[in-house]
Amino acid sequence: MVLDKLGIFTDPNDIPSDVAATIFVSKHVSSSGRAALTVHTTGNLTKEAKFGGNPQEVSHVDPSIIRRALRALKAGVAQAEVQIEVTMEATHHGPTNLSMPVCFVEIGSGEKEWTDPVLGEIAANSVMSAVNAEETPPTAVGFGGTHYSAKHTRICMEGDYAIGHLVSSHSFESGVSERVITDTFRKTTGSCNTAIVDWKGLHSNDRRRLIASLEAGGREIVRC
Repeated sequence: MVLDKLGIFTDPNDIPSDVAATIFVSKHVSSSGRAALTVHTTGNLTKEAKFGGNPQEVSHVDPSIIRRALRALKAGVAQAEVQIEVTMEATHHGPTNLSMPVCFVEIGSGEKEWTDPVLGEIAANSVMSAVNAEETPPTAVGFGGTHYSAKHTRICMEGDYAIGHLVSSHSFESGVSERVITDTFRKTTGSCNTAIVDWKGLHSNDRRRLIASLEAGGREIVRC
């Protein structure tokens, strides 16, 4: 379906109630103008909610969809012999209150990429691959690193885990709460109890508080 509004402002009334998961295909814009194909789920990890959704609310996410989309983008880029980055983005923007898992597949970051039919076809094919369940790998929440986390992207794309929500170091600097951190696990499809932490990608004080919170919640902690 095609929405008559930006996907980030979608609300529950815009999506049929029997939909199992929602995958948005959209433009990606970055301040650097880097050419990239990206995948991420949605949520406002702090009190700031400039781009849709509610403050301090994260969406439901199925990490397997994220993983399949990433892998399909990588395969499509290789097959088409296109020089463009494929990366997972940290959790950001709306919508945050849909009742089903949310995933964004984005083409960026400028008019050249948005109008490229080859990139459009790669993105479309990745969506088709993402909805075709082939495996159910262990799931995890990622913590630390930059908005475009190379470590978490590599793990999700090539490693043993499928990562749904990704909480970057910037969110810790901006005041992500323990409740929101708990929700990143609670709103992950299946029984998610693993945190994959970019150890060097967090300031020591933020890492200390995170680890204390994860340990108190009985989470499995994997360093990367």
